[in-house]
Amino acid sequence: MKQEQIKGSVEKMAGKAQDFLGELSGDEQLQAQGVARQAAGQLQQTYGDALDSISDFTKRKPLATVAILAGAGLLLGLLLRRR
Repeated sequence: MKQEQIKGSVEKMAGKAQDFLGELSGDEQLQAQGVARQAAGQLQQTYGDALDSISDFTKRKPLATVAILAGAGLLLGLLLRRR
């Protein structure tokens, strides 16, 4: 696991604990914060997964990566020139 995925997992676990404590104590605000923290952790974990996928792709297919980046740069240049 990479750093972003680990941070996301830790944040999700902390959110679950916070949600549980909020439910146990009847504190709806604490419970809502826990749910939000879980969602933020999931988002960070997904971001880490995406970074891993991109990294794997660039290692497996470096020429395709260069071609994609060149095409994106060309497209961006054309779009900015028309302004």
